[in-house]
Amino acid sequence: MMRPIWMPYVVVGVLFACGTKDNVNFSLAPDSKVEISIRDLSVDTLYLDSVPSSYMLFSGVHEDYLYVLDRRLCQLYRFETSGKLRDKKLGVGHAKNETDIIRPDLHAFLSDGSLFMNNANGDYYTYDADFIYKDRFRIHYNRRSDFTKSWEELYPSPYSYIDTDGECCRAYGHRVFYSVCLSLRNGNDYFGQTENYLRQAANIVEVDLDKRGFGRLLAVGYPDSYRERPLSKALFNKVRFDVADNGEFFVTYQADSLIYCYDETYRPVACFGVEGTGMDKEYREFATKKETYENAREEMSSRGFYNWLEWVDETGVLFRSYQKGDVADVDGLQIYRDGVLVGDVDVPKGLRVAGYVSPYYYSYVMPDEEREVLYVYRFKF
Repeated sequence: MMRPIWMPYVVVGVLFACGTKDNVNFSLAPDSKVEISIRDLSVDTLYLDSVPSSYMLFSGVHEDYLYVLDRRLCQLYRFETSGKLRDKKLGVGHAKNETDIIRPDLHAFLSDGSLFMNNANGDYYTYDADFIYKDRFRIHYNRRSDFTKSWEELYPSPYSYIDTDGECCRAYGHRVFYSVCLSLRNGNDYFGQTENYLRQAANIVEVDLDKRGFGRLLAVGYPDSYRERPLSKALFNKVRFDVADNGEFFVTYQADSLIYCYDETYRPVACFGVEGTGMDKEYREFATKKETYENAREEMSSRGFYNWLEWVDETGVLFRSYQKGDVADVDGLQIYRDGVLVGDVDVPKGLRVAGYVSPYYYSYVMPDEEREVLYVYRFKF
């Protein structure tokens, strides 16, 4: 498999820094190069065999197949890259080849083929490569006692970051990483403690499956772009990230044009990125959390932001997806090689790259409940 190759860690004085000087996560100068060689993509639509579905799904590409994990049925469907159903695994039950998880919140495949899942109660499960029950443990979040903690105690504690949107979960070795935000009633105070939040709040938590507990807090703080009208970015404060087979992290913030690369120890190794084309970034400014949430659906559907990041080890290509806004009937997809932008193309709404099985790149599964179909997009260079 190919590995990313980066330039030496040189900070060029004439370039502005990627973020605040007191945060090592944003200490490198951006090195953003553009060498466009991909100007458009021919995207095919591939329909999957019909299966019982709640249309509340996780999906992806693993090894040589496509999969759908139905969150309500807890059924894992595996499909050939032709769309033909290969088999089905798990399902609700108490046998070793079933699962008693009720609506998993997160999932990821580990490097040894094991499947990780968890639920909102803090139960963490693993199933081996044959989808046979392997291990389970619980992390007791102990929320009630956390209500009295000071900000200085909240920010560095992984127990304060159990809220997740369920989308971004990655694995490296026997460690799992997922996107989080402060979750207590006196936390997640983007409004009352804006500067503290932008400087100290973490965005990724690590779970060590061998130690059966939390590990590091990563992606601490926000780049400088969030300090420009910060209250307009409260809805766009999440990170999307991926982890390469060699442990490198690729991280993008929803309202920031740069991509940040870190090694396995989360030391910065590269900073690059170019703003997507035709993005509506005229974000509205809201004064309170209540006002923000009341307008969340309309604002997030109408504005442009970066909504996914996918590193493909097999080909050494990094994809970043973005929404342009409601004035556009397409989304955008950026293609990077070695930190150089080689393509920025229009793609169908909702297309996010999930992985690669030669010769095609495949999207995550698109559910259409009205038509009762599941489909994916695929393309090749």
